[in-house]
Amino acid sequence: MEKKWTGWHSFGLVAILVAIALFGLRIPENQILLSWLLTLVALTVFAMLAGHGITGRFWFGWLINEQYRMSLSRLQMFLWTIVVLSAFLTAALANIRMGYSEKAVAIAIPKDVWLAMGISTTALVGSPLILKGKKEKPTNQEEAEKTLVELNILDEPPVYPDMSDIADDPQALADAENNYQIKENIYEAKAKTKVAEHTSGQLFRNTKPDDAKLPDLVSGEEVGNADILDLSRLQNLFFTLILVGSYAAALGTLLVNSSGAIEKFPELGASQVALLGISAAGFLGAKAVDKQPEGE
Repeated sequence: MEKKWTGWHSFGLVAILVAIALFGLRIPENQILLSWLLTLVALTVFAMLAGHGITGRFWFGWLINEQYRMSLSRLQMFLWTIVVLSAFLTAALANIRMGYSEKAVAIAIPKDVWLAMGISTTALVGSPLILKGKKEKPTNQEEAEKTLVELNILDEPPVYPDMSDIADDPQALADAENNYQIKENIYEAKAKTKVAEHTSGQLFRNTKPDDAKLPDLVSGEEVGNADILDLSRLQNLFFTLILVGSYAAALGTLLVNSSGAIEKFPELGASQVALLGISAAGFLGAKAVDKQPEGE
């Protein structure tokens, strides 16, 4: 495997951490929103740079999972972590600058926020546990071939030719049958190779990080549904983006309107956490259901 991590990646990560500290300590107190946004961007670039060093993909390398697919549970946990952590760093450094050193890290984060982050962590940890059992089940060859055809990874199978015009010519009929059989044998051998490359038990997988793409976030991850939209994943994505976005707006309002020490983050709301929990439960529950008959 080609080496991806270089000294520049290590240097870049250290430089980003130094920049985050400078944002908090050097940007004027009346521009705390700017400091937070810069910290948010810096932490995002940190993840991108680390992902590039490991996978070779800069923009979304941090999203790629063990199947070389972009993971929705990774995105969910990343968004909650990056928003809350960047705001916490900004608030802590602002407290230090304003002379509230004793309150620098004594910032209360509401339990609803911890619960939302815990739900995201559960989805990230629970997904591999559920999928582990699917990896150990035999691959359904027929379903896998259909999916690979739909994804343009495998060509369409050869079509049995119309032999009505040569039905009275035994030699021509035998030659046509033989040619078709050769094509079918070649296709079956190629199909078995492609299925072996792109499956892990009942799971669909890519062969390299470069094959990961954004539609992976909302498409199925098994050989029976990797070519279709998974509504449970789409719902989970919508809920996550809406809830993280609304909470980020609440954090921005808090930072802009703060006149003294920042001691507490805004509440998230029990109803919002319930929505996220229901969505995560549906997301994990859908993973547990087999999308195709077990192979032989």
